[in-house]
Amino acid sequence: MKRIIYISAWLFSFVFVVGFLFKVLRLPYSTTLLYVGGTVAGLICYPLLFFSKWRDHKLSENRLLFQWIFGQSAVGLFVISTWLRFGETLTANIVLGASFSIFSFAFLPLLFYNMYKQAVQEI
Repeated sequence: MKRIIYISAWLFSFVFVVGFLFKVLRLPYSTTLLYVGGTVAGLICYPLLFFSKWRDHKLSENRLLFQWIFGQSAVGLFVISTWLRFGETLTANIVLGASFSIFSFAFLPLLFYNMYKQAVQEI
């Protein structure tokens, strides 16, 4: 089961990145690849990874758990903001701003703090 989760997360993340590359190069099907890759990776694969790690008790420390929760919420809001762009609403910009705020002010500080703590424990 883990192998399927990891492969599907990699595959749809790859589809998202290829869609972004196609968008930059102005190639056809770029928008479709972006939306499909981002939606499946962000709303299905990454939450399955989170659940798998939580079930295996790899997120036993609160700081790791909160890091994953903030990361999942940032990715979920990012995907929702991309879908709101179809309707060209103002709320798409607000949701995108919230996504980047959570990513930059909650997820990244926890990530670097956890990396620091792990480096100190290894010494």
